[in-house]
Amino acid sequence: MKKTILIISVGLFSFLWSCNKEKSISAPVPDNEFLTTIMLVAVNEANPADVDTATWVDLTPDDPNPPDTSKAVLHLHSNSVYDVQVIFLDQTQTPAGDITAELKERQNYHLLFFQPTPIAAADTVSGIDYTAIPGTAPALAGPYLNLKVARTDKDSNVPPQSIGLSDKFTTGAISSGHLEVVLRHQPNAKNGTYAPGSTDADVSYRVNIN
Repeated sequence: MKKTILIISVGLFSFLWSCNKEKSISAPVPDNEFLTTIMLVAVNEANPADVDTATWVDLTPDDPNPPDTSKAVLHLHSNSVYDVQVIFLDQTQTPAGDITAELKERQNYHLLFFQPTPIAAADTVSGIDYTAIPGTAPALAGPYLNLKVARTDKDSNVPPQSIGLSDKFTTGAISSGHLEVVLRHQPNAKNGTYAPGSTDADVSYRVNIN
């Protein structure tokens, strides 16, 4: 009888320990995205034939070689509105890996930030690293880059929050400058602000508004 009680007790302890162990295991935090190519595709709402694409490429992001920014230039018309798609690729794969699709699947913990420069200090986005854009820090006086960016897509959080893969660019008078684009990785922390999480990508484009 005592042997039976001992066996039952050991079995019950093992079951309870197993349950407590399972409860203590948390889901792994997703790693940052690996990407080599970021494209901005802008289509003029008033003239769908007016399309421009700016492409930033770094095929070896783990080494000190600088990225290829020769095509990271966006040409827009003044006083216009553009629908813009941000496309992410991993071109170390054949065919290229579609990171945009992955970001859409993981939309609830990704958020894109856009910062035109030069711009008035009052219009800067908190957390943007201006050291990535030499000579384009916030200025006390113009001329400024006359560009406004608004995200137009939403995730499935409750309440829904912006993502930034689809956007609306509104241009003003003729001007030029840079647009910094930052993809923030915010698993279990996305709240609409820049601070939580880490950075998947921080890239800069030349913008000419004519």
